[in-house]
Amino acid sequence: MHYLAEHQTFSSTQALNTAVYEHIKRNSYDLSDTARDALKQIARYAVKFAGAAHLKAETLANLIGKSIKTARRVLNQLAALNIVKKVATTRKINGGKGANIIVILPLAANDQSTVTTRQEPENADAPTVDAPKTGNEPSDSINHLNQKHVKDTAAVPAEALKNSLPSEIYNAMSRYFDAAEIYKYYGLLLRAKASVDPTLMVEHDPEPFVDAWHKTILKAKMNEIRRFDEYLYISFQRAASEVIRRKMRSKLAAFEAFLGAE
Repeated sequence: MHYLAEHQTFSSTQALNTAVYEHIKRNSYDLSDTARDALKQIARYAVKFAGAAHLKAETLANLIGKSIKTARRVLNQLAALNIVKKVATTRKINGGKGANIIVILPLAANDQSTVTTRQEPENADAPTVDAPKTGNEPSDSINHLNQKHVKDTAAVPAEALKNSLPSEIYNAMSRYFDAAEIYKYYGLLLRAKASVDPTLMVEHDPEPFVDAWHKTILKAKMNEIRRFDEYLYISFQRAASEVIRRKMRSKLAAFEAFLGAE
């Protein structure tokens, strides 16, 4: 049996391609263009044994037109996001370190949306999500929160970002984070909201999302959260559900008022 066969992670090339597409889509805020290109190139080399490729850093660097250092850096980024894993090998002749086997992981290892299918814990203030921890969870900023070194003011974010977000959301997030982090967490909010109702407009009812944000920050400052991003994701989902409940109550009240007027 070929040595790559034991590392195969997909049943077909189609399944591999689908996973690569989903990985890129679900990590759109975290992946650089170079990292996306690298993942696609790895996938092209991982067709015969779907998901596994024996690829030198030098070869990958040539494929993406970057330096070997950059190739190693993007591989580390992909590994940190649980999109790929690196399997070390040794040379048969001298026993030295050989090129890594790069294994593209199935979606289950990185599917943040799976939290929507899990039953909510009975204690809403202490969710227990067992999804793998990504390389940016918790972020350095949250580590500062845990150490009670909260910034009173953040570095002034780009004006374009400020103008593109609902003002209530921007004002809440900019108290603690700079532009890059705000961009990331607003993306997390949008994904959480879309998992509940893709048609929901945050700007029409931002209060529950702002409330969820402040409560999560408070818990982070009190060292009550193990995985900030996952907790925040669930909190934003609950906020979206609260917005929907408000709409339903409003419609019901209007309907009852209509019936009472007849």
